[in-house]
Amino acid sequence: MGSGFLKEGVIEKRLYQETILGTAAKNNTLVVLPTGLGKTFVAALLAAQRLGKHPEGRVLFVAPTKPLVEQHRQVWENAFVFGDDEFVSLTGEISPDKRKVIYNDAQFIFATPQVIQNDLLSKTLSLEDYSLLIVDEAHRAVGEYPYSFIAEKYMEESRFSRVLALTASPGSRKEDIEKICKELSLEKIEYRSREHEDVAPYVRKRKMEWVYVDLPREFMRMKEALDKVFKENIASLRASELLGNSKYVKKLDLLKLQGALAKDAAENPDLYKYMSIAAGAMKVYYAQELLETQGIVPLQEYFRKLKNDPTKAAQRLRTDPRMKMCFAEVDSLAKVGFEHPKMEKLYEIISNTGGQALVFANYRASVDNIVDFLIEKGISVGKLIGQTGRRTKGQSQKVQISQIEKFKKGEFRVLVATSVGEEGLDIPVVESVIFYEPVPSAIRSIQRSGRTARTSPGNVFILMSKGTRDEAYYWSSKKKEEGMVRALGGVDLKPAAQKTLGTFSENNGEKIVVIADSRESGSGILKALSKFGCEIQLKQLDVADFQLSDRVGVERKCVDDFLQSIVDGRLMDQVTSLCSLFERPLLIVEGSGLYNKRNLHPNAIRGMISTIAIDFQLPIVTSEDVSDTAAYIHQIAKREQIDEKREIRLRSGARPRLLAETQQYIVESLPNVGPSLAKRLLKEFGGVSGVFTAGEEELMAVEKIGKKKASEIRSVIESKYSLQ
Repeated sequence: MGSGFLKEGVIEKRLYQETILGTAAKNNTLVVLPTGLGKTFVAALLAAQRLGKHPEGRVLFVAPTKPLVEQHRQVWENAFVFGDDEFVSLTGEISPDKRKVIYNDAQFIFATPQVIQNDLLSKTLSLEDYSLLIVDEAHRAVGEYPYSFIAEKYMEESRFSRVLALTASPGSRKEDIEKICKELSLEKIEYRSREHEDVAPYVRKRKMEWVYVDLPREFMRMKEALDKVFKENIASLRASELLGNSKYVKKLDLLKLQGALAKDAAENPDLYKYMSIAAGAMKVYYAQELLETQGIVPLQEYFRKLKNDPTKAAQRLRTDPRMKMCFAEVDSLAKVGFEHPKMEKLYEIISNTGGQALVFANYRASVDNIVDFLIEKGISVGKLIGQTGRRTKGQSQKVQISQIEKFKKGEFRVLVATSVGEEGLDIPVVESVIFYEPVPSAIRSIQRSGRTARTSPGNVFILMSKGTRDEAYYWSSKKKEEGMVRALGGVDLKPAAQKTLGTFSENNGEKIVVIADSRESGSGILKALSKFGCEIQLKQLDVADFQLSDRVGVERKCVDDFLQSIVDGRLMDQVTSLCSLFERPLLIVEGSGLYNKRNLHPNAIRGMISTIAIDFQLPIVTSEDVSDTAAYIHQIAKREQIDEKREIRLRSGARPRLLAETQQYIVESLPNVGPSLAKRLLKEFGGVSGVFTAGEEELMAVEKIGKKKASEIRSVIESKYSLQ
């Protein structure tokens, strides 16, 4: 079974792991195991078995984050008898050319899914020789996340495919779990709970404690004011029969209502009023949540944003006396350092428990506030947050890894983390996990709790404000966890066939290349273009989202972005750059609801479209969705590159770096001179000066230059410069 590839004594033999291995060796399998019970070791056992069966095969292990990728690589390096150079972590920091070499050399590839997706799209990577695909945190295989595309390509390309998917929490609904299994071509599910008889001997005792706090009267005064404002907004919506009469209105209810109103407002302008009311209700809902579950500092930060919000909903809230009272009260409490009672309770828990603690909080502002508070109390503390934020600078992956390592080494006692710390981190010494607030998600609740009681007993503390949505969120996640157990027992899976992407190609075997901006990698368009057989070259483009030939550049905007770019002024700058760089520019506006998604008058939108079409002579194409956009791009690229025989080359506002590229760039500026003709001219006349001094007769001697084109070239070179 390939066990000779594993070092003796590294992996403890456990009955449940061997049972799971038996299933996974024969079927594409979803393994659902509580955190700390060896999902990664099951994967290593299967990898050894697959290598024994297919010695020429390789193994691809994908995980959501770089820290997690690094963690898995290190575990496998210690488990296998191979040299360290056979285990490689790949990130976007390594160039595609270097990654291509690595794919050919290494036995085990560990990578984030974005890197693998990009390399599959650009054909840098072929999965033909990979005998095993391991997908960690498999519950992410939904929507546009790259896991689905990678699995689909793997089942299409691999000569001997086997998929192993790992998670501690696949979701709470049968439909969700079946969706994941379908996306990853899974045939079997192996599930063990902490209570399962095979698992129980290896489970460390975990104590759960729910810690309640009372909101102080200062908070209750603001809570009552916010509740009244919220209820008035809801009453207005109910009076118009836009909301049902259920006792509680959830965030999801408001989001669904906003979507429905946006869809219908174009035909019924009276609905714009209610769109504003619904938006106001959502803003108040968010303020209520921060007050009840987070504290003064996060709420003050949100109120600052609300005071600068230009929407009518925000303007209306700012004039409400009750909201003004809340604004003033928050500022006053912040000045004197007033904190949410959870803060003192958090400090009490940390002081009364031994060992290290991992604290989870939903908001970055809360993380910063907790860190500052604990430092003032004399506790050594670090923080772990994501890479990007709308208004805050996050941590790079290098910093994230460093924070984890420092925590593992005991350089600080407490680590405060956002959701980035929920998945798969190997921190075995944590004695306590503290939820600063409950989360209404079974997946996230299970992931958080799984950070403790892995190798020794542990504690889980959940802080809850009495009589608030904290309690509702807790019971919601509890119900969903119970639903997950039932759902796993009722999933109906069918054997996975070796499937294909269903590539539809009219390319007649000829290569079509699309140069795409790297920021489009998550849009779904690149995957759709791959199905048409296009080769994708990802670049950081200054102008256009897609370049399809030497003269065609395409700017793609979904309706929301199109409208926002009108508001913030980006659109005219982008249109100007697009038209100045490309001879045949194109703007694609994708999606529906052009006149009802923003608080913009339809005539303002029509006026902008008219300006673009007439003044800039820029064609505008509307598409239904991502697939429709991809179909347009494919057809245009096919027409340019195959039918018109035009070359594709990277065009940007930046000056080319190489001398030959600079020379070609200069000659291409002449009328009707593209890349191929520029090369012929430079070769014929020896350089730029030779081209510019050549007469009409000499130019006409070059292939594809007639009298008219030669005359136009000489006219540009010889004509006196004039601004008129």
